[in-house]
Amino acid sequence: MTKSVTDLFKVGLVLFFTLLAQGCKKEDITAYEVNRLDPPERTSSTNEPVRLLAAIFSKGDSTWFIKLMGPASKLTAKTEEFETFVRTVRFAPEGSTPPIQWNAPSNWKAGKTNELRYATFLIDPEANPKLELTVIKLGKDAGSILANINRWREQVGLGPVSEGDLPTIIKKETIQGVEAILADYTGPGGKKGAMTPPFAKSFPKMPANPPANQSSPGVKEFKKPENWEQVPNSAMSLATFKVNEAAGKADITLTPLAGPAGGLESNINRWRQQVGLAPQSPEMITSALTKLQTKSSVALCIDIEGSTDRILGAVISTPDTTWFVKMKGPNTVVKMQKQSFESFVSSLQFADGAK
Repeated sequence: MTKSVTDLFKVGLVLFFTLLAQGCKKEDITAYEVNRLDPPERTSSTNEPVRLLAAIFSKGDSTWFIKLMGPASKLTAKTEEFETFVRTVRFAPEGSTPPIQWNAPSNWKAGKTNELRYATFLIDPEANPKLELTVIKLGKDAGSILANINRWREQVGLGPVSEGDLPTIIKKETIQGVEAILADYTGPGGKKGAMTPPFAKSFPKMPANPPANQSSPGVKEFKKPENWEQVPNSAMSLATFKVNEAAGKADITLTPLAGPAGGLESNINRWRQQVGLAPQSPEMITSALTKLQTKSSVALCIDIEGSTDRILGAVISTPDTTWFVKMKGPNTVVKMQKQSFESFVSSLQFADGAK
């Protein structure tokens, strides 16, 4: 008898939550928050030590991070290439494009870029796992030297250090007239969740149905188009969607980055690169921007059409965060979805106010 009652109770719970989930699906207005970014897996799946080579350049209003990480045995043969590459880095005068240049070895292959990466190189395409060198551009507020050094040490499984330890574990070198901070660490490999980027934003949880006047960091509200499907987030996005049309699929991401996040020009030129277009000057970018009113602020919007793919982008500034909304897909699909994209951007309401 007891067993039957227990079974009925379990069935009742399943039915209750099934009905609850179905009811939630009818809700167009979505309150969305996150308390952390989805972490990648452990940096080393074997017992082999992990090595990290990195450089930090501060130039004007930008901070540049160059990093190579992988099995220590594989990086030994690549150390000289990395150091030579870093010493070719040079910066253009303020406002010039591209803002940074380098001489990469001929055997390196250019990899994919995204909101996070200004550039990626596959320095050993046949390696397993692949060895990737990444270049990231951020603003002045990309974290202190100590915070970034400890973040890198955590990624290779080493403990944190204090400010007083820095002179003994970093190297400073003037490269092409700009001071660089150089780091080289080897450890057992970081745990899952150790790959936090330098500008990762963290938001406290919000209730599923927050009151209209609630004030909490993050996105307070948005309206998702009916034919958009919400999918698992990427490492940087707060919300991710996809939309399928007969002509193909488009992906949509909502991404928060700290502070100015490298500036409007560099981010739009990175989007242009993703659809095979050359960078533009600040004046050309400004002339191509349109404005769209959201529930919290004004979004600066751009429409970038390449030979096959197209990107719709919106950039929204709040007091300590820059929000990027991006749709990327085949030209035909993105054209069909432009009105839905603009409606989504207009529906955004941020809980931390706006400039």
